[in-house]
Amino acid sequence: MNTTGSRKARKLAVAVAVMAATLTPATQTAHADDRPTGALLVCAGTVAASYAPGLTFAPRATSVASRAVVGCPLSTDSRFASATFGGDSAGTLSCLLGPASGTLTFHWGNGKGRGKGKGKASPHHGDPGDTTSTASIHSLAAVRPNGNIVTVSTGTITDGAFKGATVVTEVTLLASGQAACLTPQGLTSASGPTTVTITRV
Repeated sequence: MNTTGSRKARKLAVAVAVMAATLTPATQTAHADDRPTGALLVCAGTVAASYAPGLTFAPRATSVASRAVVGCPLSTDSRFASATFGGDSAGTLSCLLGPASGTLTFHWGNGKGRGKGKGKASPHHGDPGDTTSTASIHSLAAVRPNGNIVTVSTGTITDGAFKGATVVTEVTLLASGQAACLTPQGLTSASGPTTVTITRV
């Protein structure tokens, strides 16, 4: 009886060990897949944009100037906890859609004022003294069913901190001011929420 009982106990222990070995990697993989991969920064805030000439429902050559303020709750470095950024782009645009190309310049901060870092250089952040990044971007705007204009910009950081990394910004310009699209002057300015994601190459 004791021998049979101990054999059963051993078999049960082996079965549990095999199940644990089989399930653990799957669980770890599932958790790993849920995490964003390669993200250096994820930021969110607000943006204001101006258009010259104003946007109407007829596409035309337009210059865009933008300025945003964001906080970066997901950051691999506390020196990059917040930023202001802005830039200029141009394209054939309307209130409904259109592509544009240009540059963005980011001014980074740590929420405690700006300053030059004196730490070791990082392969992901570039020179720790860099408190700016310049990105070359291409944007595509499209109106969504709720009337908001959503512009997604993708590009590469060409200079400064995070040089060589990929940057993606998403800007939502709220529909509240879009009645101006029907006027001769057009929509000359808009604002709304924005997100920024910077990832490794």
